[in-house]
Amino acid sequence: MANRIAGITVTINGDTTALSKSLESVNKTIKNTQSQLKDVERLLKLDPTHTELLSQKQGLLKDKISATKDKLDALKQAQEQAKQQMESGDLGKDKYDALQREIVATEQELKNLAREAAEANATLNKIDSAGKTLESVGGKMSAVGSTLTRNVTAPIVGIGAAAVKTTADFDSQMSKVSAISGATGKDFDALREKAREMGAKTKFSATEAGQGFEYMAMAGWKTGDMLDGIEGIMNLAAASGEDLGTTSDIVTDALTAFGLSAKDSGHFADILAAASTNANTNVSMLGESFKYAAPVAGALGISAEDTSVALGIMANSGV
Repeated sequence: MANRIAGITVTINGDTTALSKSLESVNKTIKNTQSQLKDVERLLKLDPTHTELLSQKQGLLKDKISATKDKLDALKQAQEQAKQQMESGDLGKDKYDALQREIVATEQELKNLAREAAEANATLNKIDSAGKTLESVGGKMSAVGSTLTRNVTAPIVGIGAAAVKTTADFDSQMSKVSAISGATGKDFDALREKAREMGAKTKFSATEAGQGFEYMAMAGWKTGDMLDGIEGIMNLAAASGEDLGTTSDIVTDALTAFGLSAKDSGHFADILAAASTNANTNVSMLGESFKYAAPVAGALGISAEDTSVALGIMANSGV
């Protein structure tokens, strides 16, 4: 941003100053808020349904939107003065054009923030709605049960409540996937069906498959990528005994670092499985190691296979 507005001066409340200096305060606010947002997002990856963290994200997004609006207003005020300076020959057209680009970039950032805030609101609302629905259904079942004999009704109510909760949990989880990925219509239906399919043919539930999709969406995967990648990730989680969400997080992050795509997730899962089986390590430890090794190895052109072998050798040596 500094390069775009360098050399532009504006008059604010009678004081003439560099535009970059006049924006120092609002930029500092945006930077601090972004730092807190990153911390919240990191924790949400560990527990995507944590309502307190989601509420904090809402508040931080609101603050960042407000600060970004202030910045945009200041840039547009500066634009009027810059235009006059350009017309009088005191400012080059290249600098005026750069200011225009900064305004466009800030407008785009504001739109992105608004979309992200809407998604956060939708996620919280859907979680709250699912909880209220479950509470209402549970209450109605209890009322019906009180009119029947205990030996017959109690088991029926228990089974019914469990079924309702399972459905509510799945719907809530897939709502989060939709909010994060932006998948709607046919794309969202395809994800729901795939989650149900994986829940039927693996040891994991459909809701847990949805959690895997959630981590993929957080990594920026599109619907097609998620549909292609979920099976390999679930097979790895089943073979290793690791949590599905954690396994999905490990695979998506490492694939990006090595410059691989979603279609490579099955092959990469095989690499992790082989390394964890043949060395004194496990998938979770490999995932932690890849956080540090993968970006460097990927940048140097070292393959995922060679990196996993090296990590396995170090694990056998107690490193």
